Amino acid sequence: MEKSDLACRKVWAGFVAVLLAACTGCAASGTQATAPVPAKAPKMTSATRMRLPIESYMFSDGQRDQVVEAKSKSIGLCMRRFGFVYDMPERSHSFRPESLTELRYGITSSSDAASYGYKPEGSDAAPGKPAPAKPEPKGYALALNGGSDRVDRLKGTELPEGGCVGEARRALRDTEKDGGGGDAEISNSINAASWQSSFQDARVRKVFQQWSQCMKLRGYEYADPMEANNDPRWKGGEPATATEKKVAVADTECKKRLNVVGTWYAVDMSYQEKMIADNREKLQPVKRKIDMQLRLAAKILGE
Repeated sequence: MEKSDLACRKVWAGFVAVLLAACTGCAASGTQATAPVPAKAPKMTSATRMRLPIESYMFSDGQRDQVVEAKSKSIGLCMRRFGFVYDMPERSHSFRPESLTELRYGITSSSDAASYGYKPEGSDAAPGKPAPAKPEPKGYALALNGGSDRVDRLKGTELPEGGCVGEARRALRDTEKDGGGGDAEISNSINAASWQSSFQDARVRKVFQQWSQCMKLRGYEYADPMEANNDPRWKGGEPATATEKKVAVADTECKKRLNVVGTWYAVDMSYQEKMIADNREKLQPVKRKIDMQLRLAAKILGE
């Protein structure tokens, strides 16, 4: 993650896979799912503006950008001491959902579905070609990452442990492998586990059955919204076909008619609240670390 922007969020087609992968070992992390008190489902057509409890223990995209920018600035200042110009990585322009919840329960906008099918606007844009790598001057890599010697020296000056990258990490009080701006394992586990538990919850499966019947009346056979979202016919980099758009529109209309998003969000919330309560001691230092890193990043950036 050293050379890339940590702020990218995956498009929905890959989001479920990310959640399921992150949920592997959830039981070991203390995030086993136990049925919470039944949640009252609000009437909702979209979850984009809604927050989840676990977000208090995760970086927002903007906060993550701030930490990454501060780290890059810190590396650059350090490299300058050794006579090198550090080219800060360009901020990624990859697709980002507007919020953590925008696509968490599948697509919800009928107009977007009619235009883009299951591929959110901008998610299928071809990534820009990276700039050609410049030859690094002698000593650059050593200054950046340090070496294997107990005491590394460059131009007669002792290098910080781990080079300038190591110095930047310590400036942000972060020794994690991602170098700062990454979410804690416990936060990711809860985020993933609550989604999977809600997806399997009887209250959500009941509304899925109603959604499935609604779709069947329109000529489409799917057991749940994720099966429609992940239809192999929609995969690949091609623009949405007319069929994909029709299915996507039907999907959003059936969701709205049956309050699928409201039900799913409420159940997801209730699982998260229970998991957070069960893991309060593990989460408290996570929140303190986020606040500390943001203060340090603001100081480095002169904000």
